Amino acid sequence: MIEIKKLNPDESGLALELIAMFGFDDEAGNRQFSSAEYVSQMLKRNDFHVVVALDAGKLVGGLTAYEMQMFKSRTTEMFLYEIEVAEAYRQKGIGKSLIEFLKQVCVEKGIVVMFVGTEKDNFPARRLYVSTGGEADENSVWFNYLF
Repeated sequence: MIEIKKLNPDESGLALELIAMFGFDDEAGNRQFSSAEYVSQMLKRNDFHVVVALDAGKLVGGLTAYEMQMFKSRTTEMFLYEIEVAEAYRQKGIGKSLIEFLKQVCVEKGIVVMFVGTEKDNFPARRLYVSTGGEADENSVWFNYLF
């Protein structure tokens, strides 16, 4: 059974694994990664979220997201920054579960807008965002979730 959870500051090792997973998928050669200390500091923040999917304790996917306070009005929006699921675990509902978890965080915090961007030709991501309630017009690379 896949466990979906938000990481705590003492779980920087899992966060670093996720960062490496993001880098591997990006095919980034010489990416510099954060230290465990820095990641732990980030995980202490109330406006930064790292949500992971674990299979018997093994990291199989996750996402990062930032709360953004708007200056035009007293609202906060959630920016889903990155999401990844290990290739062997794709098409099993894990990406959907990660997004649904983050949507619940939004509801609990009173955040009424969440958004994520992707490339126009990233059809798997576009299908994922639509299947989880994201809305975009045909030409947009941004998907909005309204709660």
